[in-house]
Order: sequence, then C-alpha cells, then structure tokens
Amino acid sequence: GNELNISRRKPNKSSKGTFAPLPSERVSCENPSPKSHDQPLLSAMNANAMHTKRKKKIEIVELTINQVEELDLLYPVGCSVWFQFDEVDNSNDGDNPKQSFRTGVVSAVLIDLSSRDIMYKVSLTTRQGTEQSEMIPEYQLHYAPRCPVSVSKSSSSTMGTNTHLLQGEILMCMAKSQHDININVVMQLMEQARLSNISNDFEKLIDILDQLASVPVSHQILSETFIGKYIVTLKSHSNDIVGKQAHALVEKWKGIANEEKDQASHSSDNKFSYFYTILIVEKGNEFHVADNVSAEHVQYRKVPTLGAEETESSHSTITTAPGLC
Repeated sequence: GNELNISRRKPNKSSKGTFAPLPSERVSCENPSPKSHDQPLLSAMNANAMHTKRKKKIEIVELTINQVEELDLLYPVGCSVWFQFDEVDNSNDGDNPKQSFRTGVVSAVLIDLSSRDIMYKVSLTTRQGTEQSEMIPEYQLHYAPRCPVSVSKSSSSTMGTNTHLLQGEILMCMAKSQHDININVVMQLMEQARLSNISNDFEKLIDILDQLASVPVSHQILSETFIGKYIVTLKSHSNDIVGKQAHALVEKWKGIANEEKDQASHSSDNKFSYFYTILIVEKGNEFHVADNVSAEHVQYRKVPTLGAEETESSHSTITTAPGLC
C-alpha cells in the first residue's frame, strides 16, 4: 500500500557492541526516511507526487465573444475600468488623503475551471509608454469615467430585480467609508425632515422617518449629526403617526448607543466601499447628477457601435452641455 515497514536497531544495554531489534514502526511513504535505500520505491513515490501536482494544476480558459455575451458579465470586452485603488497620504490635505488607481480596458475574459472564478485580462499603458496586460479578479475592477451604464431607479432595488432602469454615464468612482456615507445620508434626511415639518407635509415627514429607521447608525453618527435631538422634538408632534414613529426611532437609537458602550471596538464603519457619481438622463434632454450610487445598482450598458473607428469612450449616448464636465 502507501506504507512501508522498516526496522530500527539500537545498542542492547545487556550486551555492549551488539544490537537488538526494535518492533517495526509504520512510516508513511509520503514522508519517507532520508536513510532509506529503496530507490525504486522512492522513484515511484516521486512520480506519484508529480502526478498529483499535475492534477491540481489550475486550468484557465479564455472565453469566446459569444460566451462572454451569454454570461452577461459586469465588465465585457472593451469596457474601460479602474482598479487597484490605494490611499495616498498627503500632509497638505489633512484628513482628506488622495486616492491613486490604475486604468485600462478589458481585452479578454477568462475562467478558472476548478473554482469557476472569472478573471479579466486588462490592457494598459505603463508610465514608460509601453503596452502590457494584467490578470485582474472581478472584485478589484470598477467602471471608469465615461463608461455607459444602466442604473436602477430606486436605491432600494438591485439590478437583478428592478426593471425600471435609467441610462447614465460614469463621472467618477470613489472609495468611501460606510461611516462617511451614513453621515451624509442622515444629514440629508434631517434637512428634508425639517423642511417637510415646516411646510406641514406630514406624509413626506412620515416617509423620511421610515428612511431614517433603515439607515445603519452608530453612536458616533448620532453624536456628530445631532439627529437624535431633533427627532426627540417630534415625539410630541400634533400628528399621532409622526409622534409614534419619532418615539420608536429614539428608543431604537438608545439601544444602539447602549450596545456600543459595551463593545471594545467598531471596525465595520471603517470598511471602504466603492461608490459612483453618475450623470443620469431621465426624459429627453433632462439630466441630473447622482452621487454615492453603490456598485450593486450599476451595470454596464452596451451601446451599438456606429463605425469601425468608434472607441469605447465614445459609446455613450449622453450629450452634455459645454463646460458641464
């Protein structure tokens, strides 16, 4: 089998200079004794090890254009991408460090047959002006500016479930912490709540309170935005529904604050996510800029080419006013 029986001898205490045999020990052939002189057996073992390595060899196959289209991938061939975002400290910017990245164009799509992972071959130009290609996993890629995309109309809907899509064009991709995003959302909703309350638009105010309840907040966010103090003033609102929602929201946030006091650290808000700034066209020539659009709501939008010389960057069907971008 895969085991070898060998015998070792040691000096016999009762008879100096002679050896007494020890009981045979079972030694796995996967790690044979270097003192073994059974060369044929060692050769067979080495051959078997090489055969195992060949079996585990990663098989990567390049997909055809038709296969790529059938899979409806996030980054098809010809898509402009950014990748390898890095944060660069800048003493002049204080708390606003700059971000660096690399840019290229997807030239081929490959698949690892063992893991079924998708890899992208990205062509790029180095600082020295030479052309080269690199294999980049999907999770490291992001749409580059001027890339045509479809955007789900509701931020609560994903690309797979929402049929109401808007046409757009990527303006910027930024890595932001979830903490910063949540603060921005809370501040915007608080301002909308103030305006709705002043104008007696209680129906909209109720909707805003529902949105606030779904925003992940922390004790730090509550302290920085003072949203809790404002919501407390709505507990005695003339509208019963507003008052009940405000009371429930305050109690929920109190529980969050108390839980965080018992925890040593909170790293979830410090994780970085990637968000897009997108120029969106809704009707005719009407357009607006949407900020902080998460990647799950964005998908590449294929635009038919008009000529052989047309490049990916010219695929967009959106025309902007002079000086807008």
